Amino acid sequence: MNDVAKSFKSMVDWVDWMDDESKKGAHGKIADLHVNLAYPDLIMDDTELSIYYRNLCFTSKDTYFTMIDKMKAFNLHKINSLLLKDGYDRRDFSGPVGAVNAWYMPKLNSITLPAGILRQPFFDENWPASMNYGGIGVVAGHELTRGFGDRGVQWDGQGRLCDWMEEKSKEGFKKMAKCVIEEYNKFCPLQNSSCYPQCVNGEQTQEENIADNGGIRAAFKGYREHVSLNGPDPQLPGRLMSRFSHDQLFFLSFARVWCEKPYSHRQPYQELMVDPHTPAKYRVFGAIQNFPEFRAAFNCPAGSKYGPEPGKFCPVWAPQA
Repeated sequence: MNDVAKSFKSMVDWVDWMDDESKKGAHGKIADLHVNLAYPDLIMDDTELSIYYRNLCFTSKDTYFTMIDKMKAFNLHKINSLLLKDGYDRRDFSGPVGAVNAWYMPKLNSITLPAGILRQPFFDENWPASMNYGGIGVVAGHELTRGFGDRGVQWDGQGRLCDWMEEKSKEGFKKMAKCVIEEYNKFCPLQNSSCYPQCVNGEQTQEENIADNGGIRAAFKGYREHVSLNGPDPQLPGRLMSRFSHDQLFFLSFARVWCEKPYSHRQPYQELMVDPHTPAKYRVFGAIQNFPEFRAAFNCPAGSKYGPEPGKFCPVWAPQA
């Protein structure tokens, strides 16, 4: 996570549409970022757990459904009690530790990577760095980038509503976002069907799309920084895996995360209608077509589908092409 955050900071320095004062505000927000990893400390502290659950009581006469009702009431009380607290606890995971998910909380300026996502296909301690950065590293970069999107930018590093980005820089961000919106509008999963809509709504999905693009860029830069400090991992063995360089494994790991089979024939239509995320296939394609390092890793010909020429793709959190 530290490598990814450091890389995002260098991306902020790199962009040519952000003025120095706004970059200073972004640096402060990155420095103040809090990361919740795996599970809260109190899970391993019997005393803290006893205090936390002291008002949740079961008896031998309780049925399964009675216990469920008690747990729901207990959890609702815990949530409501937060309204009476002064300030926020940045260590609060604000979600289940078993969730295969990650989230950014703007009011806390915190990223949570719970235990549920710290496993394959996102992470494995025995994997080479390239695959871990391509998996959980991109997830971390995605959530970090959300803190600097059109909504996340409204809060500063301490989670206060604060207009820290200058107007000129906001216009630069809007120009970048407009490119992404128009690009993703052209992705049409249902083009040959009778359904409507047939194409991605770039406006509806822009926050997540920008986060995908920023996340893969920050993770790849973090991976390269890791290699420069620790040296490259050895080539993987086997006839299949030995064919790939570690740069290629980074992108394969990223793409594998989004490999899915629709759970129903209506899923693509429902996603286009209401989902703030672009369908998985186009989350991969949109991010890699905007990232020159992908076409370098796989030797994509200039002007090809995966190697568009300058001006034909969106430089997201990067200098204008």
